[in-house]
Amino acid sequence: MSIRSSSPSAQPVVSGNQPNPGAPRTGGAWRNALNSLSVVGALIALVVIFSVSSPYFLSRDNFYRLLEQAAVVVVLCAGQSLVVFAKGIDVSQGSIVGLASVCGAMVMRSQHGIAAGVAVMLAIGVIAGVANGLLIVRAKVVPFIATLAMLSIVGGCALLITDGQPVFGMPQAFGDFGSSGIGVFPWIALIAAAFALLFAFGMGQTRTGRYIYAVGSNENGARIAGIAVGRIVMIAYGLSGLAAGTGAVLLTAYVNTAQPTGNMDLQLQAIAAVVIGGGSLLGGEGTIGCSVAGALLLTVLSNGTQLLGLSSNLQTVLLGFVVLAAVVIDNLRRSARVVR
Repeated sequence: MSIRSSSPSAQPVVSGNQPNPGAPRTGGAWRNALNSLSVVGALIALVVIFSVSSPYFLSRDNFYRLLEQAAVVVVLCAGQSLVVFAKGIDVSQGSIVGLASVCGAMVMRSQHGIAAGVAVMLAIGVIAGVANGLLIVRAKVVPFIATLAMLSIVGGCALLITDGQPVFGMPQAFGDFGSSGIGVFPWIALIAAAFALLFAFGMGQTRTGRYIYAVGSNENGARIAGIAVGRIVMIAYGLSGLAAGTGAVLLTAYVNTAQPTGNMDLQLQAIAAVVIGGGSLLGGEGTIGCSVAGALLLTVLSNGTQLLGLSSNLQTVLLGFVVLAAVVIDNLRRSARVVR
C-alpha cells in the first residue's frame, strides 16, 4: 500500500528539500500486489493439497470450523499489523488476551451482565496497549522489551487473579453466541472480518493510517515533516491492545471458558501472519488484507495437518519454519532493492 494523500490538506507541510514521508513510494503498490498474489497463491495451493489428501477438508462442517479457528488470529494480526507498519512489535497480545478474558468472564459470572464483561475485556486491552505505547514513547524503551515486560506483567496478573485456574460459569447466551452463526459463517468470524475491514479502511483512507506508514518508513523524516510521531506510535499500540481485547471476547465466547494462560500460540500466529503477508519488520510496508491472508494461510495449514493426523508438536515446528522462510524472503527482497 503506497502512502498518498487524498487531498492537499491531508499532507504535512514540508519545506525546502526535507524528506516528505507522506509522499508515494515508488514501487510500493507493485510490492503489495506481488505480496498479495504470493500469499493468495500459497493459500490456494494448500487448499488444493489438503482437498486431495482429505475428503473432509472441503466439507461444510470443516469450513465452519476453519473460520472459527481463524477468527481470533485475524483480529490479533490486524492490530499487530499497525504496530509492525510503524516499525514496532507487540509480543504482549497473547497475555493481554488472557488477562482480559478472565477479568471479563469474572464480571459476567458475578451477574453484572454480558455487556459489562465485554466492556471490561475491551478496556483492559486498550489500557495495556496504551501502557505499551507510553513505555516506548515516554520512557524510550525498545518496543520488544517494553511489550515483553507487559507480557510478563499482565500474564502474572491473570495467574494471580485466578490462581492459575480457568474461569467458568458465564451466561449461556454468551456461549451460544460463540457457537452459532449464519449459515456457514460463525458470528465470531463475521465480527473478525468486520474488525479487519475497519482497520484496513483506516490504514488506506485516513490520515492516521498514512502517518503510521510514514513513521515506519522514515521516523526522522516524519518528525521533520511535522507528524506527531509519539502520538502515532501511541495510537498504533492502543489499537493493538484493542485488537487483543476484541480477541479475548471472541475466544472466550468460542471456548465458553476463560483461560489465564495458553495464548502464546495465538501471539506467534499473529506476528507470523503479518510477516507472511509481506509486512516488513523494518516498518513502512504491508497491508491489512495481506496480513489477513497470512492468517488464513496459517489456519488452513493447521487445520489441514490436523486432518492428516499430524501431531500438534509437528504443527508448531512447521509454523516456525514458515515464519523463518517469510522473514528470509523479506530480507532477500530488501537486499535486492538496495543492490538495484
